[in-house]
Amino acid sequence: MFLLLAVLLLIFLPSPWNLIGAVASGFVGILEVGFWHRRMRDRKVETGAENLVGAIGEVTEALTPLGQIRVLGELWQARSSLELPRGTPVRVVALNGLIVEVEAAEKPPVLPAQ
Repeated sequence: MFLLLAVLLLIFLPSPWNLIGAVASGFVGILEVGFWHRRMRDRKVETGAENLVGAIGEVTEALTPLGQIRVLGELWQARSSLELPRGTPVRVVALNGLIVEVEAAEKPPVLPAQ
């Protein structure tokens, strides 16, 4: 973002302010890249199907025993040993190919409004 600002300042400001603004913005841009690199380098990437197991989702198409759920923002085909109506919270217990095995989960407690 600051690097884009540096280019715009270089183009639109009169001399010598264009060079001063561009250098300052470029320097801040490099500091920003370094900050985010340092902050994010130790974080584990959380993607892939292995992160589904244990996740809580919601039934979007009734499970009878096959249906569809939304979990982690994605729609998945799901199978359950029980019939579960639409809107029921579920927990993913296994992944078989592209079908997730689910069980009914307790609804999370509703926090009182303040």
